[in-house]
Amino acid sequence: MRKHCGWAVLLLAAGVAGCGGGSEGAEESEGFQAAEYSGGGEQRSEEEEVQIQGLMGTLNPDDVQLALEPKMQRFAQCFASRYGELELVGGHFRMAFRVGNDGSVEWVFPRRSTVGDRDTERCLLDVARRTRFREPRGGDAAEFEWSLDFDPPEDVRPPFNWDAANAGDTLAEHGREVLSQCRPRGVRARYLVTAYVAPGGTVMAAGAAADAAAAADSLDCVSDAVRAWELPDPGSYPAKITFVLE
Repeated sequence: MRKHCGWAVLLLAAGVAGCGGGSEGAEESEGFQAAEYSGGGEQRSEEEEVQIQGLMGTLNPDDVQLALEPKMQRFAQCFASRYGELELVGGHFRMAFRVGNDGSVEWVFPRRSTVGDRDTERCLLDVARRTRFREPRGGDAAEFEWSLDFDPPEDVRPPFNWDAANAGDTLAEHGREVLSQCRPRGVRARYLVTAYVAPGGTVMAAGAAADAAAAADSLDCVSDAVRAWELPDPGSYPAKITFVLE
């Protein structure tokens, strides 16, 4: 099983990308991120970004890695625990953190995910939430992003990667309803949704990420709603699809 990780530090709305994600829904997920991180300002190297002191504090990337890398076995167990029901599960998972001045995690949520299984995503977040970091430097809290990637087991045929257009009719019919039902009032969040579609069109599992912390509590609602959809028949083997709800 392939697994790797990376980090990104966010200061004053400037971002440094972590390691790249998988190929699922590449066009849609990249657009999702481009909108979130768009903005002016001078381009800086990763080393320069780490040294900037803004309205908030900072964490050295080495400190982030030292805190999270020992958790990799637990992150792996989140995927392994689901293989009995969903052996296809895998993907890219990028978490946005806010760490308080005592090193505890004030909040963490998935800003980008192609995992496609909310049970796995909740497990990953639970491991991340219990992580202890060094105290941020130069402020009361620090915000950053950190990502990991997991493939399905090597002896499992991966799902067919489906273009988001295959969900077009269903999205047009039900997308607004999901947003009305799930998105917090007054929050202009967008959701990146990934689902596994079984032969016949039944959604086997679904997961979601949001581009705003204020929408984190609505991810269960979004995932459950998509889980109830009927999508087109992918054929003789399950498909994996990623699309944006906005």
